[in-house]
Amino acid sequence: MRILLLLFASLFLMLVGCDNKMSYDSEAKKPVYISPSVDYKGHFHKGHVRMPVSANKNAIKNQNRSRYYYQTRGKYHSRK
Repeated sequence: MRILLLLFASLFLMLVGCDNKMSYDSEAKKPVYISPSVDYKGHFHKGHVRMPVSANKNAIKNQNRSRYYYQTRGKYHSRK
């Protein structure tokens, strides 16, 4: 009887701990339209569509290079 109760309790805790929503489906990235605007200098910016994923073939390489730069920034900068 105790083993059965322990089994049901552990199953219940596992089900409670699971996230019911599918993060990939509910938070699917979609293109976003950026409306035309005028900045503080008076320059006009045309409206455009911002894609959720870069179409650049070097996007991953550039992202990794940027991450490395900012994570090791203090190591290579000279002290004044």
